[in-house]
This record gives sequence, structure tokens and C-alpha cells, in this order.
Amino acid sequence: MALFEEEMDTSPMVSSLLSSLANYSNLPTGSKEHEEAENNEEGARPSKKPVKAPQLGTLMGVYLPCIQNIFGVILFLRMTWMVGIGGVFGSFIIVFMCCSTTMLTAISMSAIATNGVVPAGGSYYMISRSLGPEFGGAVGICFYLGTTFAGAMYILGCIEILLIYIVPQMAIFKIEGLEGAEAEAALLNNMRVYGTIVLSFMSLVVFVGVKYVNKLALVFLACVILSILAVYAGVIKTAIDPPVFPVCLLGNRTLISKGYDVCAKVIEIDNETVTTKLWMSFCDSDSLNATCDDYFNNNNVTEIQGIPGVTSGILAENLFGTYLEKGVILEKRGLASEVDPDSPVTNSNRYVLADITSFFTLLVGIYFPSVTGIMAGSNRSGDLRDAQKSIPIGTIAAITTTSTVYMSCVVLFGACIEGVVLRDKFGEGVNGNLVIGTLAWPSPWVIVIGSFFSTCGAGLQSLTGAPRLLQAISRDGIIPFLRVFGHGKANGEPTWALLLTASICEIGIIIASLDAVAPILSMFFLMCYMFVNLACALQTLLRTPNWRPRFKFYHWALSFLGMSLCLSLMFICSWYYAIVAMGIATCIYKYIEFCGAEKEWGDGIRGISLSAARFALMRLEEGPPHTKNWRPQLLVLVSMDADQNVEQPRLLSLTNQLKAGKGLTIVGTSVQGTFLDNYTEAQRADQSLRKLMEAEKVKGFSQVVISSNLRDGTSHLIQVGGLGGLKHNTVMVSWPRNWKQPECHQQFRNFIEVVRETTIASMAMLVPKNISSYPSNGERFTEGYIDVWWIVHDGGMLMLLPFLLRQHKVWRKCKMRIFTVAQMDDNSIQMKKDLITFLYHLRIDAAVEVVEMHDSDISAYTYEKTLIMEQRSQILKQMHLTKNEMEREIQSITDSSRGSIRRKNPSAGRSRHSVDEGASVAEQPEDESVAVSDPKQVQLIHSKNASTPTSPTSPTSPTAPAGGASTWTDNKRSDKGKTFLSANPEAGKDLFNMKPSQVDLRRMHTALRLNEVIMKKSKEAKLVLLNMPGPPKNRTNRTNPMDNAVYRDYPVFTDIQVMIFLGFGCLLAFFRLYGFGGMVFNFLTATFAIQWAILVQGYFQFSHEGKIHLGVINLINAEFACAVVLISFGAVLGKTSPLQLLVMALLEVPVFAVTEWAVLKYLRINDAGGSILIHLFACYFGLGVTFVLYRPSLNKGHAKENTSYQSDILALMGTLFLWVFWPSFNSALTLKGDDQHRAILHTFIGLSASTLTAFALSAMLNRNGKLTMADIQNVTLAGGVTVGASVDMMISPAAAYALGMMGCTACMLGYKYLSPFLARRFRIQDQCGIHNLHGLTGLISCAAGICAILMANEDTYGPSLYEIFSHRAPVEGDPKLQELQMVIPGLQPGLGRTAREQALFQVAAVFSTMGAAALGGILTGFVLKLPFLAPPSDDLCFDDELFFDVPPDYDSPRHHHLNNIVATEDSAA
Repeated sequence: MALFEEEMDTSPMVSSLLSSLANYSNLPTGSKEHEEAENNEEGARPSKKPVKAPQLGTLMGVYLPCIQNIFGVILFLRMTWMVGIGGVFGSFIIVFMCCSTTMLTAISMSAIATNGVVPAGGSYYMISRSLGPEFGGAVGICFYLGTTFAGAMYILGCIEILLIYIVPQMAIFKIEGLEGAEAEAALLNNMRVYGTIVLSFMSLVVFVGVKYVNKLALVFLACVILSILAVYAGVIKTAIDPPVFPVCLLGNRTLISKGYDVCAKVIEIDNETVTTKLWMSFCDSDSLNATCDDYFNNNNVTEIQGIPGVTSGILAENLFGTYLEKGVILEKRGLASEVDPDSPVTNSNRYVLADITSFFTLLVGIYFPSVTGIMAGSNRSGDLRDAQKSIPIGTIAAITTTSTVYMSCVVLFGACIEGVVLRDKFGEGVNGNLVIGTLAWPSPWVIVIGSFFSTCGAGLQSLTGAPRLLQAISRDGIIPFLRVFGHGKANGEPTWALLLTASICEIGIIIASLDAVAPILSMFFLMCYMFVNLACALQTLLRTPNWRPRFKFYHWALSFLGMSLCLSLMFICSWYYAIVAMGIATCIYKYIEFCGAEKEWGDGIRGISLSAARFALMRLEEGPPHTKNWRPQLLVLVSMDADQNVEQPRLLSLTNQLKAGKGLTIVGTSVQGTFLDNYTEAQRADQSLRKLMEAEKVKGFSQVVISSNLRDGTSHLIQVGGLGGLKHNTVMVSWPRNWKQPECHQQFRNFIEVVRETTIASMAMLVPKNISSYPSNGERFTEGYIDVWWIVHDGGMLMLLPFLLRQHKVWRKCKMRIFTVAQMDDNSIQMKKDLITFLYHLRIDAAVEVVEMHDSDISAYTYEKTLIMEQRSQILKQMHLTKNEMEREIQSITDSSRGSIRRKNPSAGRSRHSVDEGASVAEQPEDESVAVSDPKQVQLIHSKNASTPTSPTSPTSPTAPAGGASTWTDNKRSDKGKTFLSANPEAGKDLFNMKPSQVDLRRMHTALRLNEVIMKKSKEAKLVLLNMPGPPKNRTNRTNPMDNAVYRDYPVFTDIQVMIFLGFGCLLAFFRLYGFGGMVFNFLTATFAIQWAILVQGYFQFSHEGKIHLGVINLINAEFACAVVLISFGAVLGKTSPLQLLVMALLEVPVFAVTEWAVLKYLRINDAGGSILIHLFACYFGLGVTFVLYRPSLNKGHAKENTSYQSDILALMGTLFLWVFWPSFNSALTLKGDDQHRAILHTFIGLSASTLTAFALSAMLNRNGKLTMADIQNVTLAGGVTVGASVDMMISPAAAYALGMMGCTACMLGYKYLSPFLARRFRIQDQCGIHNLHGLTGLISCAAGICAILMANEDTYGPSLYEIFSHRAPVEGDPKLQELQMVIPGLQPGLGRTAREQALFQVAAVFSTMGAAALGGILTGFVLKLPFLAPPSDDLCFDDELFFDVPPDYDSPRHHHLNNIVATEDSAA
């Protein structure tokens, strides 16, 4: 075990751990800890007796205590009344609902109780350890209040039994002779007096010794069981011999039994009619002719049996409820009575009246306390032999038993007792007997005495258990103001808790009504049960590793059902009591959350928080926040001193003022070193950050990283701060202190790198300057301004910052001013109006001022500063220093090497050193600047100073101060500098004669002027906010060659080159005797057309400031124009001279360029593959030309208009070149990325489909079933044209394949049938079938593109819809455009077209392009017919011999072919 010597202090040996587990005493853990704490605080106490091992089993430890607690006062005092009012059916529903709730709660409780030991406190410990201290404390207090009010209810029940059923004469406030409210008030006052007496006595008993209560518990339990058995015995007896309990009715109204001696109006005594006591109750005298009550006169007196028996069939009458209003007379159903509706009710005190208004929800609230008490077993877990076995079995068995008793009692009471008796709450109609007692056997007194002792015992149990629950809560320390109640007597008895419990219980006694107190404790118990179910459900769903209950018969759905039932019953019982109970629990919860002790019990709420956090983080990953919800999520970068204290504490003050506890705040710092060596140092830094954050009330997270150098550590914080979508979007870092000092140079460079990294990460950056002067959180500004210098639009960040700051009390009374800068050509008045309108729409109250900055002369100081910066860069480059040497050299070069520009006194320039070179321009004296009127004067001043012998900048100056050279370098680097200067004197001379860049000069001038204006305007402001330009993206002033467009576009350019010169050239050489013409004239025409198109298209599309900007993209566009000419060339192949072809190109390119410009500029169409502007235009332009150049003699063919084996192979090679490179042609001008990817895929799929279809159709349409080379050479390319218009759209691969097949079919049929028809009927001699390959397929492609546009929507394309269909993007100023630009940076405003509008523009483009092309072709044809263009004659068409020096055997294949024909004829003859 020597390996683990160092871990022994923090990690115990396994053997000792097992020993401690085996000797676990099963004492309440909370009590044990608090006893130890008290011993530590109060000193040693006398040793206590050893605790005996627990011996209770399931029966004595769980089952019987639960039985005793569940059976209570409601069963004996209100159960029969509930059955009478609610009916058997309604009461059974109430009982079943309440019992189901407790059963489901018991299942959840069993799972929790068997997942470890439940110490004293029962449900409080279950909930607090499952849901956390906040929920545990809130529900624990509710459970405590419920138990306390239960004690009040039991005491009230005890007093009710005593004063109504046992000794009514004990009433202090006499009820006899009182009616209505007076009688009710007297009863309540009696309850209050005796209830207070009984409460005091019980509290005294509990205080003196709880052991006496425990000893009497068995007696009380026996009383409960005997009473219930007596009821069942009485039910059995009613089936054999029903007891005699007559009830007297007048009409159908129930009479009070003490109001009569005989249930009759008159009786016969010695043949004489004598009036009864009942007669005297309703008449004014005892004579037979006395004036009596009308109802008394009109109705007879009837005596019925109060308990007819279980076999009487009374159950049918009692099946449904009879809900009564307060003061209503109890009436028997089905018994007739004569009532005058106009006469008022008199002598109502003679009838049994309803004492309260009853309704279903009231019954639920009154009954529910009778099913509580299910926690009795779990509260005794410390006394059980095997708690994890006994608690589930005992509790569920007890609930099953009591539920069975309750449900059977509902049915039996309804089957045995008359309805009016059931509704008689206090037994006034049955001689004042307890109604359930009338059913009991052998005597009603069994129930009366049993229920009396039962309620006494239950009251004592409540007064015993409630203080201990409060003591357990107090000892946990989660509610600070309750800690005093955690102390007690020396033996641990909770004296103070008992006193508080008695006081709260007195509140229930003062209420005095059992029916009013019952719903109150129902609320508290239901809330407790609800959270027990919630705890079980959450633990099950969260699947926490510690959740391993031995009780397996549970499920989260049952727990949720139980929780739902509890919540429903709360509002069913009393919605206002439910709201009050929830309000109390909420107040306690928030109090514990804000003021309570922090406890970590591994509760489920923490698990919920983790799950909710994970869910929220996953949701944040779905997309960036909406601009309405955007706020700065801060990463605050701070530095630590040697003692790991924050150097800029006011940064956190500003953070608090800016954030106000909202959003994300991360305070980060870095520690230099390694993780192994500096971990404790990082821990100290983290603690320091947390303490400062707590002191400054910054709600957020601290983060400390350890890195080999501070620069990398800061970079790591910027990169990895936050988690998932919850990341910072703003970095706050203080302006570096003493940045002008050489020793702080690295700090300043680190700051510059932070600026660059923040910019690269697309984050905002806040840089407070002079942070030590910022106000603390305790300061208040009573007045002042926050000035915003809005120079460039930054997305609204500058407007948001003062708004957020003014939410804080420090800046609340500061006013906001916004300054913006106007240039010479700006309308400052209109700018101010626009800015005021903009702020109005932003709902920001601020003063607006437009500052006009006029172009002024560049000061000599500005000139000098710019020159010095450029000289430094040039020196370092020429000295060829390494990177590290260069960084060190920057600080060693001082301004003494150059001196100041001569001002008024030349000697001042020699003596002064610009030590403030790095300072802000505002720190320079204004009288040292000299106005320079124009650049020529700048040059004169520069030359004069540079050549002055007395200038200290000259390396040969004899008057240079001693040691002046040391200002360039020091130590070893001085030698390198001297060597460089001595070896390169010309370079040194050029260096000092250099002149600054005009761009840099202008920037320095603007910074100087702007700084002066800000200092002047915002001198009195409390805070000045301005946005700074971002750092140069190019850190080294070098360009990356791979960023040049040539590397992106040149591969596509070469592919199209191959198509133009090889593909078209070979394909056009398919005629047997016109191979030279096809290839060479293609070469000639293509070269000329490209050059001409560069100029023409450049004028229309690429001309800026009178110049044509040339690039690879221009060449690609020119090659597209060349392709148009070459396609048209196919229509007149072999029938034109080279001069005609050049003239045709000369005319076609401008027509094409104008058409292209007009369509793209005004119609704004989508045509990625050029189906409209290339294929359709070229086709109909060529057809127009060939229509004019019609040769009738060629209509039936030409002798040389045929192919050979070699020419077909050459043409097929051209087809293959075109086929292979066509995807580059279609994707050349699409958007880079997914659009280009789709274009390549769709083109390849379309070409593949047309190729396969072409082979199939060629064989099918040939009579011999053989392949035709003309079909293979042309038709296979149709798919590339057909997908062109929709090539970059989200059409499916299947659609691309279908378009390829359709285009191939149309092209094949066109060659077969349409071309001969056009030549014969319309004088269109389409030599190469361009109408088939480019016209028909182009029309199909356009139709497909229009359909794709109509079907395009955001559901399919997402935000990229507005990139592909740029003209459908929202217009400038549309809020949706801003939302889209957050997702797609750089998205340009569009025209706001709908899909239908864009489709209509596509149709317009098709017809306008075809019309312009046909018209241009016809006009060009007329020009080509001019005789001086040397067109070939009909006989010399399709022959190279007219234009080329051909070899002697160029037509040998023809002669060979003719010889074969002659030989064949001879053999046939």
C-alpha cells in the first residue's frame, strides 16, 4: 500500500470504509451531525447511554402507526354526513380519488425511502435530499404546518365529541334557546375555550415527557380498532335485527328529537284527545282549536326507522347526493308534503337544519385529512429493523387496509342508514347521538368513547411529531431565522419548537370549526405529497447514478399521475387556500434561495438544471440570436499581479454597470507556467476572481488558464471561452498601461494581438481607457453626458452601450449625446434629420449634433509622424533582421535618429528628442505644428530638412550628438546597423530621402483632426464612446498568392478553352473534305471573337472610371460570347468564307453583349448554365443568318456533304472533349460552394442520361438497328443544355436525369424529322442541327428553370434562397434583410420579387432574347450576302481546296469510295 501513502489523508482505506459501513448505527444523520456541532460549540456534555439497536418490524413499526394516523376524527364525525350529502356514488368517487392519491404517493415514497436511509424528519428529508434545500425547506415547513393544523383539527374533534355527545352540560356558552347565528357563535366559543384548555394540557404533557405519550399510543390504537370493529358488527346486526332509532318527520321535514316527547300531534289518553309537546312547539296553546303553523296543519307527522338495515334497500335512495344551502331544512326524499310557496318558513328551530352550505369540493377538502398519515412509517425509519423492506410493505398495506375500510363504509353507511339521518351532522334527529354510533354494536358509547380517545391520541401525536419536524429543519440550518427552534432541553426535546407549534395550533383552535380547519391542512399535506411524487419522478427521469431504490414497483408515470392528482385536489378543495399555500411555499423557497445556507445534497433540481442547461445549449446551437435579443456577452480579460490580485478591479465595476446581471459574463485571466507546477497558483487566482466578482456583484463565471506565456493564454480564453452556443460575443480588455515605455512593449504587442484575434473571431471589442478613473458601483452621477461619436456604422453597438449603462444607477441621470461626422460633400442638415429619425425608431432619447470636418492643410507634425513610421519599416526590411530581432529593434529606434523637423529655430531640432513618439496626438503641443498648404511644400520642407548638414538624422552629420548612432540599435545590434549603413551608403541615403505615402499621410491627418474635435466637443463628458477602425487584415503587408482569383477561376478557364478550341474544332471537322475548314476556321473565329468580346463586354460590364478592368473572369465571359459565335457558325458550316465568318463574329458579339447587358440589368434573370443567353441566342441568331443565306441547290444535299471514317472519329473526339468539360462550362459563373457543387453534379447526371438515351434511341430509330455516328456526336450532349437554366438550383438528381432524357429525345427527333422539315418548308438549312441541340433543348431548359423558380421557397433552400435567387432578396431597408445578413454576411439587397414575378421575368427574357437574336441574325445575313465578302459557290461548298493548300491525297477516301461502288456494280452485273 506504499503506492497510496500520499492519498491516505484524503482517501480512506477500503477496510476502514467497510468497517464504518458495517457499524452504522442507523441514527438520524442530521441529529448526529448537529449533536457533534453542539458539542463543539457548547463544550463536552455528559456521555449518553448507548443507543439500542432498532428492533421494530413491519407490523409494529410501520403498519400499525400508519393505521393509527390514517384513521381519525373525520371517519367518526363527518363520514356519515359526507355520504348523506354527496351520496354513495359521489362519496365513493371522493374516497377513491383521495385513496388513489395516497397510494400513488406511497409508491413514490417507498422508492425514495428505499434509496438510502430516511432519518428523522420523514418527508422533509426525502424532499430536501431529492429536490434540494429550497424545495425541502418550503415543503418541510408546509408539512410542519399541516401536522400542526392536524393537531388543531384533532383537538376540535375531541371537544366536539365532548360537548355534543358526552357532556353537553359542560358548555360555558349555553346553546339552549338560541337560534341561528347566535347558537353557532355559542358553539364556536365553547370550542375555542375548551380547545385552548385541551391544547395547553396536551402541550404540557408533551413537554413533561413524550415517553408517556408513546406508552399510551397502543391504548389509543386499540380504541380506533375497537370502534371500527363495532361499526362492522353493527352493520351485521342490522341484517338480523335492526336497532330502534326512530326519526320523526313533519311532512317530509326532519324534526329535532329534543323538541317532542312523542312523534305525534295528539294522543289518546283514557279516550281523551290530548295534545303533545310537538303540538305546543307549533301552536300558540295546547287546546285543539289553537292557532298552529300552516305547515303543521297541512302535513302529518310520520315516524320512520333511522337505521332500516342493510337489507332494507335504502341504498338506492342514498345513491345520489343532496347538496344543501346553509339553513335549509333536512327533508326526506320521496315523501309528499304540502307547502305554501308564498308563506315563509316558521319555527325553523324545530327542524334539523344544514349548518353549512355543502358542495362537492367542500366534501373533498373535509375528507382528505382522513387519508393523511401515510408518512408515519417513514418517520420511524430509524427505529426499524429493516427500513427498506418494512416501509414499502407496511405503508402500502396500511393504505390498502384503510382504503378498503373507507370504501366499504361509504357503501355500508348508504345501505344501512336513512338519508335524513346521514345528513344530520350532529345527530339532532336521533336524540343527539353520534350518527355512526347509532350503527355501532353493542352500544353507541363504544364509538363515542373510542373516537374521543382516538382524537386525543392523534392530537398528542401531532403535538409530538410537529416540533421534531421543525427541529430537524432548524438544525439543517437552511432557514436562518428558524435556527433558534433547533435547540431544546438537555435530552434533545424541542422546547422552543413545541412552543411555536402550540402557538400555531392555537390559530386553528380560534377558527374553531372542524369543517374550516380540515381544508387548510389538506392544502399542506397535498403540497407535501405532490413534491414527494415530483421527487420520485425527477429522480427516475434524470437517471441519477445514486438512484437505486430497492423498491422496484414504481414508474415515473405513476409519480406524475400522483403529482397531478395532488395538484388537482388542492384546487378542487379550495382554490384560494391552494394559492395561499403555494404563496407561503414560494416565499419560503425564495427566502432560502437568497438568505438560506448553501447546501449541496446531490438533489434532483441540480440534475434538472444540468438537463435544462444542456437543452438550452443545444437550442442555442440551432442558430444565431435574433437582433432583438442580441446583447453583449462579455469576456472580461484581466491581469493579475504577483500576489494573484486583479490589477484592474474597476473593469468588473464597469462590467456590472453594463450587464446588470443579464446575459453571460466570463472573467478570465491567464497564469504563466505549466499546469503541473502552477495549478495551485491558478486556484488562488480563481478564488481572487470569484471574491472580486462577488464584491462587485458581477453574476457570471470565472475562468483561469495556465499557459507557457500570457499571450497564448489570452488567445486560449478568446477561443474556448463559453460552452456551445453560450459563448461570448464581446471581449473587454483595458487599454495597456505605460505602453509607451520600452519595458512594456510586449504588453502592448499582446494587446494588438488580442485586437486582431477578436476581429478574426467576428467579435465586438470594448477597450476602456483610464479604467482606474471609472466610477465604482457605489458612486452616482447626478448630471453629465455620455457622448457617442458615431463615425462608422457598427450595427448599433455604440447605441446599445449607453442604453445599457443608463439602466444602472451610476449612469441613470446622465444624458446621451450623439455626434456624427460630415464630410465636405455631405448635407449636414439632412444628416441630422435622418439621425434624429433613426434614434426615434430605435426608441433612444439623445441629443444629436453633426460635426463638419473640412479638409485642411496637413500639419508638419503629421508629416513627420507618418515619415518616421514608414522609415522604421523600411530600415527593418533592409537590415534583414529576424522576426524576434525586428520586434526588439522597433523599440530601440528612437526619434533622435531622425530628430524633429526644423521649426522656427534650427537648433531646437538638434537638441530635442521626440520621446513622446508613441503618445496620443492630443498630447502634442499645438504650437509645434506648421500648416502646409499643398504637397509640393511638403516635399520642399522634407528635402530641405533631409539635406541640412546640421540635421541629426544625417549619418554623416558632423554636428550629430555623441551617441546618436546608439539610438538606432544597442549592443550587438548596433554593429549590425553600422555594418548595414557603411556597406550600403546609397541605401541609407535613399532611406533618409524617402517621402511618406499619401494614403498613410491622409490617415494620420484624419486621426489628428478627429482627435482634436473630440477633445474639444466632449471635454465635459463623463464618458466618451467611439468606434475604432479594425486592424489591417494583412499582418505582414504581404499578399497571399493563393488568394488571387487566378487560382480560383483559371482551372475553369482552361476547361472552357479546351471546349472552345478542341471540342468545337474537332466536332466541326466531321465533313469528309472540310476538316481543315472546320478546325482552322473555328480557331480563327474563336481567337477573334474572344478578343473582340473582351472589348465589347468590358465596355458594358467591366468598365470603371473609363477603364476596362481585366481579369480571368473577363476571359471566361469572353469565351462564353465566343461559344455563342461558334454555335451560330454551325448553322452555316461549309457555306461561308473566312471573311464572312469574321464579319459574322464582328456583328454577333455586339448584339450578344447588348442583349446580355439589357437582360441582366433590366430583367434580372437566373441563367447559370446560359440556356437563354448562350444557347437560345446562338441558335436563333445562326438560324436567322442561314435563313438569309439560303442556297436552293443545297436543299437536296451536296456531293461533298458527307463524312468518312476518319472524320467521324475526329468529330467524336470533339464530342468527348465537350462532354468531359461541360460541367465546368455550366458551373463557371455560379456561386462558389454548394451552388457550384450542384451545378457540376446536375450537369454530369444530365449528360449521362442523354448519353444512354441517345444510344438507345439511335438503335431504335435506325431501320437496321445500328448506331448512327451523327447521333452519338451530337445528341449525347443534349443533357448539358437541358439542365443549364436550373443547374445551380435545388432540383433533385432524378429531375436532372429526367431533363437529360427529355432533351435527348427532343434532340434526336429534331434531327430525324424537324431539320428536314425546316429546310424544306422554311428555307432554314441548319447544317449542324443547332436548332435541335441548342434550340429545342434550350427551350426545355428554360421551362424547367421557370418551374424550379416557382417551386423555390425558404423551406427548401433556407436563407441561401436569397443568394441563388438574388433578385428575390428583400429590398434595402427591409428588416428581414438585416436578419438575413446576420445569417449570410455580405448578402446584398435585392428587388423583393416573388417567385411568380421572377418566373414572369424569365419568360420575358426567353422571348426577348429569341427575338433579338433572330433579328440580329437576319440583319447579319444580309451583310454576309455582300459580294465582296467572297462567299464560296455552291459547287465549292464543303471543300477545303478553295481556301487551303491541300495534300494530293486529301480526297483519296472519296476516290476509294467511288471505286468500291463501281466494283460492286460490276459484280452484280
